[in-house]
Amino acid sequence: MALPSHRRSHAHWQRLPRGHVVDRAPMAQAQRGLGLFQVLVVLLLVVFFVNIGIKMAPSYLTFFQVRGAMERVVERPEMVGAAPRAVLAAVTRQLGIDGVRSVDTKDFRVTREGDDILLSLDYQVQEHIGLNVDVLMHFEHAVALPRP
Repeated sequence: MALPSHRRSHAHWQRLPRGHVVDRAPMAQAQRGLGLFQVLVVLLLVVFFVNIGIKMAPSYLTFFQVRGAMERVVERPEMVGAAPRAVLAAVTRQLGIDGVRSVDTKDFRVTREGDDILLSLDYQVQEHIGLNVDVLMHFEHAVALPRP
């Protein structure tokens, strides 16, 4: 005699040998994974850090551009033994060629340290993130001018 399909599983349980213990642990375990709240928290954190990255990236790209301009200027042969004003003028021209407008000549210094003459850059950029949160980025770089 065949049992209907909805009663087969029940009949199977009835046919277990006496004293047999059924392991129900896999069915009783809690579900794994993230709930809606955890997904929203992770999504909020991802959006926050992407927003910070988008706001900070242009400042870092500008810094790398200025750093490259400084290194190109000091490699020029006419910079050997040049006066500080000539070095600053060359850097300003190079920044104009590269299209950098956010870094000014006042951010550069030509100083003597021991036997070396250094062209150094030191400036800060403050970028608004949102609400009343700002990020402050401080950039420094120095290159030695060639000696005569």
